[in-house]
Amino acid sequence: MAATYNLDNIIDNLNYPVNGSQIVRVLNENNFPQEFMQEFEPMIKSEQFDSRTTLHEWLSDHLTTHMAGLLGGASVHDLISKAKKTA
Repeated sequence: MAATYNLDNIIDNLNYPVNGSQIVRVLNENNFPQEFMQEFEPMIKSEQFDSRTTLHEWLSDHLTTHMAGLLGGASVHDLISKAKKTA
């Protein structure tokens, strides 16, 4: 059985404001897959987020289906849906 990685739980436990480099550090500490991190890190590392909402919106616009698949799929699709409802 493949592991799934819950990005939403990470987002909910961050202290805002937060920058992309901090998010990358936390994801690496939580052993997110390197295939995902190789795509994700260059996209987010220079970003700044003032709240969960701004981070959810950014993820909704920038996460790809391929990246979601690397995290096990369902939890990321839920995250994207949640972000789109918030926006």
